[in-house]
Amino acid sequence: MISKRQILKAAGALPLAWTISGPRVGYAQSQAYPGRPVTLVVPFSAGNASDTTARALAQQLGSTLGQQVVVDNRPGAGGVTAVKLLARSAPDGHTLLFVGAGVAISQSLLKPAPYDMLKDSVQVSTVSSDELLVLVPSNSKFETFQDFRREAKERGSAMTVGVNTLGSLQHLSAELLKSRAQLEYVIAPFGAASRLVNGLVAGDVDLALEYAAPMRSLISSGMVKPLAICSAKRSELWPEVPTMKELGIPDYEITSWSMVVAPAQTPESIVHRLNQGIRSALAAPAFVTQMKANGTRILGSTALQASALMASEIKRWAGVINASKIELR
Repeated sequence: MISKRQILKAAGALPLAWTISGPRVGYAQSQAYPGRPVTLVVPFSAGNASDTTARALAQQLGSTLGQQVVVDNRPGAGGVTAVKLLARSAPDGHTLLFVGAGVAISQSLLKPAPYDMLKDSVQVSTVSSDELLVLVPSNSKFETFQDFRREAKERGSAMTVGVNTLGSLQHLSAELLKSRAQLEYVIAPFGAASRLVNGLVAGDVDLALEYAAPMRSLISSGMVKPLAICSAKRSELWPEVPTMKELGIPDYEITSWSMVVAPAQTPESIVHRLNQGIRSALAAPAFVTQMKANGTRILGSTALQASALMASEIKRWAGVINASKIELR
């Protein structure tokens, strides 16, 4: 018969036994990982700027991990399709998801909420950020953002600001700009980035918000003019363009960030292995050269920092969505 003393002794030994065996299991997992090719799900169409970054990362990460990293494009439904695919995947590190700010927006924008990124995934590392520009047509009478701001205060709803689609980062950034700059204007969604570009060049809108990457050639050719940049620092490509903070717009620092996430309950040892692999990939000379050519800033972070960014962005855009009373179904 087992005595009470033996039961208590065994119970007291459990934490020690777990402590000893736990790391060994984690170490074994990290040593065996990855045991086969890794799939990087990308919620964008092939050829998209974010897809280009994801593919460059996949190539370098494959070399770092010693296994091929295959990109699986799953566009549609504002990233919901890709997130749900990740949620159904085994938490073994062999299925990852490359996400951007859109997933933080969709979580609050769509009703009911299609997922909870903080519960349905574990954030591994940030990857990159793309700058958001405030632009006008080349023949615009506005030489500075302050010129636009003064006229917008006078004309109000007669002014138009173009964005690509409703519910996009550009759309919510335009909504946030209204409150931060204390302006009133009409937000005009074009339905696609290409249509927005054409509309801006044609002068169909007074001003537009768009990522820097697709606008580079238009800026270089003089077809559009950047009046401001929404990131915390000036751009290396256009150092003469001021930040919104420099122009007196408070709490308006916006970039389109990206990160890699894994399914919830992925072992910490595998998350750590992935984090190291991603950060090594981000430092690879070929990756650095390609991102610099694209005007993309390289980030990289701890898993904890990536999680903090995701949480803060979900909270931030939920506030904008609620204040602006935006709802998509």
